[in-house]
Amino acid sequence: MMDLLPYLVGGLGNGALYGLLALGFVLVYRATSVVNFAIGEFLLVGAYLAYTLSLLLPLVLALLLALPLAFLFGLLVERGFVRPLLGRNVVAVVMATIGLAAALDGGVLLVWGADLKYFPTGLPELGFELGGLYVSSRAVWSVLLGLPTALFLLWLLQKSRYGVLVRAISESEVAALALGIPTRRLLALVWGLSGALATLAGVMVGVAGGLGPNLVLMGLKVFPVAILGGLDSVGGAVVAGLFLGVVEALSQRYLEPLLPGFTEAVPFLLVFLVLLVRPYGLFGERQIERV
Repeated sequence: MMDLLPYLVGGLGNGALYGLLALGFVLVYRATSVVNFAIGEFLLVGAYLAYTLSLLLPLVLALLLALPLAFLFGLLVERGFVRPLLGRNVVAVVMATIGLAAALDGGVLLVWGADLKYFPTGLPELGFELGGLYVSSRAVWSVLLGLPTALFLLWLLQKSRYGVLVRAISESEVAALALGIPTRRLLALVWGLSGALATLAGVMVGVAGGLGPNLVLMGLKVFPVAILGGLDSVGGAVVAGLFLGVVEALSQRYLEPLLPGFTEAVPFLLVFLVLLVRPYGLFGERQIERV
């Protein structure tokens, strides 16, 4: 059992990052019904912003400064690309986010190049050895930063005034407007929050393995996590992220030696099996439409 501990902690660390990304994705979808296919690029841009700041400042300060910048980036995306398309055909909005993703990929290559980059300094070392097995500092930091952040946002959505207003908008934007709720301001806030969450996840990944255009591939993990938890369930995104991280870790430990590459397919296979039984995800609400 002890030999599983590093895998389980690492899985929880990865799962916390998946949960953060999926949380931002689900918040946007629930508030605006927009599927943000550029979520991986949000992660990429935010991580590179933190990297640039880290050339001048310690990484912790660089991260603290990068988060509000990423929040502002999310606001600009909502104002410039998403708001003009709200209310139009869903295909138009989907194509806009796909086009935005391609544009951001090209912009990152132009500004930062395609070569792998590393943060000049890292986060304080928190790795530890237990029973002769080493638990990495990155896994510990991911758990310490990812889980409290996700739980705080869940509490904020459930208990705070702004959380109640966002949930009201997600139920009916027209009714929210009629009640005088500042929907545009709150929707922009949700997109900004999505950018900040993606940046935090991107920095944690970049600290361990460096920064490169392939970092955007982590954004692909958002879709199975969000679908598994339920596209309209904020709490489900966090639970599904942690669950998927642990399943990946166990697959890495037991199945990868026998089936190389199988771990990469695990999230999508798991989603396929769950959707056969629960089409709306583990925590999604069943929608009934009358025709």
